[in-house]
Amino acid sequence: MATREEVAEWLYDGAVALRAGDRQRALDLLMQVVEIDEENEQAWLWLSGAVDDIEDQQIALENVLALNPHNELARRGLEWIAAEKQRQGTR
Repeated sequence: MATREEVAEWLYDGAVALRAGDRQRALDLLMQVVEIDEENEQAWLWLSGAVDDIEDQQIALENVLALNPHNELARRGLEWIAAEKQRQGTR
């Protein structure tokens, strides 16, 4: 079982990897975090940026809002996804 410190380090390293453009490393690290701590709001938020599929992005952002209904970043992300899905549906 991972320690709190290890989980925090994976979260930090995952965020750094995502910002550096290393999406696969970010995905691997952030998935480890949410597998151990399903209630880690920040991990779900970062994970939404690491996954490629819009459905996976939506699930991650919905998980953020389930944990914190006031998370404005997740709310805006879901609004963008809804608009993107509508745009894709009209093509």
